Amino acid sequence: MKKEKYSFEFDRFDDKSELGALQKIVVDKAFEISHNAYAPYSNFKVGAAVQLENGEIFSSSNQENASYPVGTCAERGLLAYVNANFPNIKIEKLAVSTPNVNFPLPPCGMCRQYILEIEKKQKSSIEIILSGNEGEVFVLNSAKYLLPLHFTDEFLG
Repeated sequence: MKKEKYSFEFDRFDDKSELGALQKIVVDKAFEISHNAYAPYSNFKVGAAVQLENGEIFSSSNQENASYPVGTCAERGLLAYVNANFPNIKIEKLAVSTPNVNFPLPPCGMCRQYILEIEKKQKSSIEIILSGNEGEVFVLNSAKYLLPLHFTDEFLG
């Protein structure tokens, strides 16, 4: 047996006021749209926003359904829309935010896998910015740090 260790670096900011101008805009859009979430069952509102390489910014929120797991996470709904409508424009930044907690909100496992698929498709990493209602903000250089030992098309043969 050989013991392995997985580690990565990320930037930790005391609050969003320390972010760069574009990062702050994307985080603010994610937080703003989180209030439009349809979350009558969990009451957990999530917003996501992306900045494309052409400068455009899009945002979306989670949408629940009484028939779990029919609801859609903010991240996957947004990424599906952007990928369908702007398939050849790279996503540079993705922010995820919520008014529900005062710490950085990470995407769920399914969303992490989805973000990795977009990174593979566009052949470049996406800067991921995680925030909550207030407090610390984490910035990661790629979704691969959120999901070590991730599934890829290489496993499909």
